[in-house]
Amino acid sequence: MTDILVAGETLVDMLPGAGETLRDVDGFTHRPGGAPATVAVGLSRLGVPPRFWTRLGDDPFGDFLRETLDEAGVPGGFSRRVEGNTTLAVVSPPDADGRRFRFYGSRDATFGFEPDAVPTDALASVSWVHLGGVALTHPAGRRAMRTLAAAAAERGCTVSFDVNYRPDLVPEGERDAVMEAIRDVLADADVAFASDEDAAAAGLSSHEGDALARDLVEFGPHTAVVTLGAAGAVAASSEAAPWGEAAARHGGFPVEAVDATGAGDAFTAGLITRLAASAGDAGNADDPPDLDDALAFANATAALSVQGYGGMTALPDREAVEAFLAERE
Repeated sequence: MTDILVAGETLVDMLPGAGETLRDVDGFTHRPGGAPATVAVGLSRLGVPPRFWTRLGDDPFGDFLRETLDEAGVPGGFSRRVEGNTTLAVVSPPDADGRRFRFYGSRDATFGFEPDAVPTDALASVSWVHLGGVALTHPAGRRAMRTLAAAAAERGCTVSFDVNYRPDLVPEGERDAVMEAIRDVLADADVAFASDEDAAAAGLSSHEGDALARDLVEFGPHTAVVTLGAAGAVAASSEAAPWGEAAARHGGFPVEAVDATGAGDAFTAGLITRLAASAGDAGNADDPPDLDDALAFANATAALSVQGYGGMTALPDREAVEAFLAERE
């Protein structure tokens, strides 16, 4: 039985065809997406299929997403079909100025997690809980995710949290509430993920890289990981971490990227796989990895993911990641 629970949105990424701006593209290709959903599928591909709490609209896109999760081996016991259209995340062309994602569809269907439906009973058999930050942009989602994070922390689960701040989804007048929710979840989290851009937009820190990782640890997590895109990632941990106080940096792997959508989520799935194994929570590791090893595995997972089209559909399996790393030893 799996002992990881992932919570958050599942949606559809609309990837653009040729063109310099959204107005100019010659069409779109739909792919399954949503950061938590991509993490859940990534974990399954890496050999640790998690439980997944999510919401799926009752439209044809919702059918498509349920079939995708089923095919990926992600158990459907905690997913809920709800009335409403699936949210679409329209991705801008790679070189276009402005926002990378524009969201369309029902926010309530995708992000409106009911606080009274939090799967707290499942926490008795779960040792790691991962949450995505996008659901915090919805009032119901904020309450639900805060409830889950607090309950998981109280029961001794390792809690990881991806800040993943999307200001375009924050309703007018609710920014302060979203900022407060982010800090509350960080206080309950053990492992935090963020990019420089996310942290700055969420008002967490104006620093970058190593300094940002240290700043994030001050909010409560014992470990913070900052993703740097093609430049890899950095991490910092305190003495409270199972892997001890440490600072680590990995410069990533140079590859020919086709599509970077979902690369950060592939990285997150890779890191959780290794850190959960290190903490004795999941996976099989005769020699528990340290932060350097975990960053290398996560960056390899991300590097393989960007060589295919569509974030979730390009996620690698464990054998591919291990072979990739072996070739670079």
